[in-house]
Amino acid sequence: MDILVHNAGVQRELDLTGCVGDNDICRELEVNLAGPIRLTALAVPQLLAAASTSGAALVFVTSVLALAPKASAPVYCPSKAGLRSFAKVMRAQLGPLGVRVLEVMPPVVDTAMTAGRDETKIAPTVVAGAILEGIEKDRNEVLVGKARLAAGLLRLAPGLAERMISGT
Repeated sequence: MDILVHNAGVQRELDLTGCVGDNDICRELEVNLAGPIRLTALAVPQLLAAASTSGAALVFVTSVLALAPKASAPVYCPSKAGLRSFAKVMRAQLGPLGVRVLEVMPPVVDTAMTAGRDETKIAPTVVAGAILEGIEKDRNEVLVGKARLAAGLLRLAPGLAERMISGT
């Protein structure tokens, strides 16, 4: 194995002021954060072996919501922020050993998870292309589409950007 792409995600609209089951929270954390951590730990030996011969890459697809959360996704947003942090740790640990670590932050992608949402979405192929380009150009971070705009706005006017993203 010379590349591992973590692109799974579950986002549920939850209102933690009401009754939310532990299973609702745990499943989302497992898919979005714990699973990628476990899988990475299992894959590290293969990635290191590939790095010493042909090169290796570890890719984390997080979300612009890792930078600024939205109110309706109180588990998804911190889980993707945690994945963002984990990507940085892996870059520090594996980068010196020859494994490229890339974080990709897309806006809303047209997937089964976002079916029925009335908002502009990008195609999964756009994200795949951004991943390939990020690996080829040895980038640490790739912001895709509107995520670039959101990140820029977060730097210039963080309060405004957070209110726009949060939906509050």
